[in-house]
Amino acid sequence: MGELFTDALMIMVTGMVTVFAFLSLLIGAMAVLRKLADAPEVTTTSNTPATSAPNAAEYAAIAAAVHQYRRNHQ
Repeated sequence: MGELFTDALMIMVTGMVTVFAFLSLLIGAMAVLRKLADAPEVTTTSNTPATSAPNAAEYAAIAAAVHQYRRNHQ
């Protein structure tokens, strides 16, 4: 009976060491990839603000597209 517990303990320790080693390698690989992929962000400047409302021509184009979609998908 004692040999059975010893075998079970060895299997448990082997499994735990294997999982710990794999997770350690995974964390290390993620740290290396983070450093490799840490490129400076490219910022683009735009002449129009991102929150500007559509003008009359854009409203007309949107309305025409919605009208055509509704007419074709009835």
